[in-house]
Amino acid sequence: MDNLRPLLYISLVFVLFLIWQAWQQDHRPPPSPQALSQQTTASPNHTQDIPSASVNRPTRSAATPPSTASQSRAGRIVHIKTDTLDLEIDTRGAGIVQALLPTYPVAVSKPHDPYPLMYDTANAVFVAQSGLLSADNSSATAPNHYALYTAAKSNYVMSNGEKTLSVPFTWVGPNGVKVTKTYVFHRGSFVVNVNYTIHNTGHQNWSGSAYAQIKRSPSGQSYNLLDAHSHSYLGAAYYDGSYQKSGFDGMAKNPLSKTVKDGWVAMVEHYFLVAWIPPRGVDYQFYTRAVHGQSGEQYLIGFRSPTLSLAPGQSSSLDTRMWVGPELQGHLAQVAPGLDLTTGYGIFTFIAKPLYWLLSKIHSFVGNWGWSIIILTLLIKLAFYKLSETSYRSMARMRTLQPKMKALKDRFGDDRQKLSQATMELYKKEKVNPLGGCLPMIVQIPVFIALYWVLLESVELRQAPFIFWIHNLAAKDPYYVLPLLMGVTMFLQQRLNPAPLDPLQKKVMSILPLAFTVFFAFFPSGLVLYWLTNNILSIAQQWVITKRIEKAAAAVD
Repeated sequence: MDNLRPLLYISLVFVLFLIWQAWQQDHRPPPSPQALSQQTTASPNHTQDIPSASVNRPTRSAATPPSTASQSRAGRIVHIKTDTLDLEIDTRGAGIVQALLPTYPVAVSKPHDPYPLMYDTANAVFVAQSGLLSADNSSATAPNHYALYTAAKSNYVMSNGEKTLSVPFTWVGPNGVKVTKTYVFHRGSFVVNVNYTIHNTGHQNWSGSAYAQIKRSPSGQSYNLLDAHSHSYLGAAYYDGSYQKSGFDGMAKNPLSKTVKDGWVAMVEHYFLVAWIPPRGVDYQFYTRAVHGQSGEQYLIGFRSPTLSLAPGQSSSLDTRMWVGPELQGHLAQVAPGLDLTTGYGIFTFIAKPLYWLLSKIHSFVGNWGWSIIILTLLIKLAFYKLSETSYRSMARMRTLQPKMKALKDRFGDDRQKLSQATMELYKKEKVNPLGGCLPMIVQIPVFIALYWVLLESVELRQAPFIFWIHNLAAKDPYYVLPLLMGVTMFLQQRLNPAPLDPLQKKVMSILPLAFTVFFAFFPSGLVLYWLTNNILSIAQQWVITKRIEKAAAAVD
């Protein structure tokens, strides 16, 4: 039996090719907003994005449109700035129409330009809306997200000594219902509390429900592409006891209508998300819908609360929370169950999660993600040390058998059946397992793929510098130094392996270092750093074991 390692390498090349294809698909620029606008010519209906107050049909009927007087009065922008968020809230609906992240620059080369997570422009929309729905679906008796609120100031800034910042918006209806919608921001946090206080000062009973939703266009603003990578998944997601994705096509064809307790809804993009999180212990109606807006097709996901009834003179409050910011896994897990799952690690999540946890723990000590990757690689190598040692011993013994195997090939020539039988007898006599050298490669493939997704999807590594020219471990090496070094180490590692006797296999093996160098040239530099470190450690371990085996074999001869 010929050496089977080339088959393993070819299999790995195939896996890397699939990953590369996925990478190309994930990082292909989305269609331009202008193109999306050209695809749709119908005039937008400004009421189709308002959910119905009916529990039975949350996504089918539209609420009564805002009154003519209300439509003629434009809202004004209230600017809010904290240490983590730079927001704009429109007094029409008191919804978030812009969210900048000051602590997350749009690119390494533009450290003072905050990442634009949310926006409301003529070509693209990504906004958070919320409001109240009266039982009779009338916008005059409950403020939906087109109602006109009032605000005391146009600018709110969290001062250095403040831990929280409250920004109230007020609406008063002709029926005597007064609603105060208050945003509460917290220092150092991307969690935003949104609290409704409802006072029924009228003379009739009032009943209604609250809703919250996120609406966005299928593509973002063009300057979002300045980030190192585009999104890996762009679309809606929700949690109903398990993490569920709802792509834009699915939202248009099969709108969601589901009662959920202790869940959340979100719009997810690469590294960032916006999520609405209702109170726990209460059944909420989750829904999705595709609507047509000024910028073209738009998609929304949201929830609606149970009906609340207030007699004259009564008051009540409704509280919910938002997350507006990066996919910080440790924080998200504390905010709501399953919210950390928005960081997608693919089918190897069960491996990626522990790898990320260990990597983050190492980083808490060394303070550099590049050195953390190197230390993680060393720990992984130590974990598989015995397995690798057995494999390298097998390969070293296979190497010592090369003269005898060549003699068998010369003896039997093209008679493959007899050559195979004689080779197997030789393996049995020398107590050598020809597959023993393949095991580390098989084990490393899922670890490699899992770490690939960790480095690609973890926002903590976004724009994380290492040393010298590596300023972003989540992006490719700009000068391709790491991939070239990785190719060199792979070539050196091949020299320690038993050479294939088959000429075709030998040619395939000779071009693998070059092929892998090309593959890794487009991968995140953090991943190449892992593979380079792993190769160096493997070469050191394999060289020592090979020399010992060869020395022992020479002593016996």
